Amino acid sequence: MRVLHVTEALGGGVQSAIVNYVDGLPDIDHAVFSRARTGQQTSSWSGDVAHESYAGGLAGFFIRLREKVRVERPDLVHLHSSFAGAARAVLPREAAVVYSPHCYAMERRDVAAPVRWGFGAVEFALARRGDLTMAVSPREADISRRLSARTPVSLVLNPSPWEPSAPSPTGLDAPARREVVTVGRVSAQKAPALFGAVAAAAREDPPLDATFVWIGDGDPSRVAELRSAGVEVTGWMPPADVRRRLATAALYLHTAAWEGGPVSTVEAASLGLPVLARGIPSMVSLGYPDAGETPEQILGAVRRYFDDRDYAAGVAAASAEVVAASSRTRMRDGLRAAYASAVASASARRRPSAR
Repeated sequence: MRVLHVTEALGGGVQSAIVNYVDGLPDIDHAVFSRARTGQQTSSWSGDVAHESYAGGLAGFFIRLREKVRVERPDLVHLHSSFAGAARAVLPREAAVVYSPHCYAMERRDVAAPVRWGFGAVEFALARRGDLTMAVSPREADISRRLSARTPVSLVLNPSPWEPSAPSPTGLDAPARREVVTVGRVSAQKAPALFGAVAAAAREDPPLDATFVWIGDGDPSRVAELRSAGVEVTGWMPPADVRRRLATAALYLHTAAWEGGPVSTVEAASLGLPVLARGIPSMVSLGYPDAGETPEQILGAVRRYFDDRDYAAGVAAASAEVVAASSRTRMRDGLRAAYASAVASASARRRPSAR
C-alpha cells in the first residue's frame, strides 16, 4: 500500500504525528506532500520517505495535490489538519481518504464566532462525502460523529515516540531543580498569556519555589510577554535536547485554549513527568488531570502538586494512565484498521452498480 500524507502546515505536533504513523507502519510505502511552518520541524523523516514541499498559496497547493493524486495514484490519501481537510472538496470521489483534523478549526478561540461558524459549516458540508475521520481524542471523535452520523470515525490516540520511563519524583519529592515546563509554539492556541500569568502569580507572596520554562518559540511579542512574566523561553530545540530537559523537570503544565490530542503532553508523560492540563474538553476527554481554567485555579493546582504528596501521586498516576492508553501498539493497530477500512470503502464506490 502507498499512502500520501498531506498537510498545509508541516511542523509541531502535526509533523510529530505523521512521523509516528510513518514509523509505526514501516511495511507501507509512505510519501509526504506539505507546506512547512518555518522553524518548526520537530522530527526528521526516514531516508525512504519521499517528501515534496510546496511553497505557494493554499489554492495552488490544492491544485498541485489534485494533479499529484491523479498522476501518482496513491492507494490512500491521509489529510492532516483542518485546512488540509478542505482538500476533500477537490479530490476525486473514488479516492480513498482518511482525514485527521488534529483539532477542528471551529475549536479555535482566537477568531470571532462567525468565523468559527464558517469553519463548522465547511466541515459539515465536507463530512457528507463519507470519508473516514481519524480522531486523536474522544472529544474530536464526538465532534466528528455530530458532523455526520454516516461518516465512519476511528479513534487513534497519539503515542509518544519514546519508550515509557519510570515515574519522576513528584510534589514534595520533586528534584531540587523544580521546573514547571511546557513545550510548543508560542501562539494563541497554546495560550502563553495564561502560562505567563501563572508564572507571574507564582512569584507573589507566598512565592512558589519553582521556575517556569517554555520550550519552543513563536510570536515575538508573545515571547517578550512570557519573558517579562519571568518565564524562560528556550527557542526551538532538537528532540534529543527536549527529552533531556523534560527528564530533569518536576511538572509539565499545559495551558492550551484548544487542542486535538497533543503529542507533547504524552511525550512528557512517557518520560515519567506528571502533566497538569487546563480543563478544556479535549484534555479532559483524554484523562489528563484538570488544573482548572483561570490563573488562580491553575496556580492553586500547581501549588498543591508541590505541597500535597497524595495529590501529586494522583497527578502522576493519571498521567501514566494516559501513556498506557496511548501505546504505539494501539496506534499501529488502529491506523492499519483505519487505512484498510478507507481503502475498502473506496473500492466499493468504484465498483459498477448492479443493474
